[in-house]
Amino acid sequence: MKYFIRSVKYLVYFTVMCGIILVLTFHFSTKPEGLTLMDMLMVEGSIYKMLAFFVAVAAVYPALGFQKKEVYVSNIKEHRKEIVELFENANYVIAEESATSITFKLRNPFLRFMRLCEDYVTIDFSENPATMEGLRKDILRFSRGIEYICRKDEE
Repeated sequence: MKYFIRSVKYLVYFTVMCGIILVLTFHFSTKPEGLTLMDMLMVEGSIYKMLAFFVAVAAVYPALGFQKKEVYVSNIKEHRKEIVELFENANYVIAEESATSITFKLRNPFLRFMRLCEDYVTIDFSENPATMEGLRKDILRFSRGIEYICRKDEE
């Protein structure tokens, strides 16, 4: 269900962003007299081709943009303070916390809106290895930071 909701969010997002770009491009470019935006879009069913493209991209993007990653360190609980500080330095705050997991979200409301409120990063350290779930680029960045924090004591 979460995948479907993300897919619908990104379909709306891609459609709106493309619409804004098309309108701006149309109004600020030179064009033949009497040509309207709808005339331009309805050439050989191009609007339907664009919508099909957006549906395809929105259906695939959640699988490519979000991931679950295992973090192979054993002492995450001992370094909780440093890990929270790592997230705070990246403009994240704790959204939810339990005995075995911490969920962070972006502090900036504009960035949250631009990411369609899909900005959560969850660290589940109930098992070994710990798992992180969220946006792929954030997971990769934070997992490296957590591994660095947890392993620098071992050296």
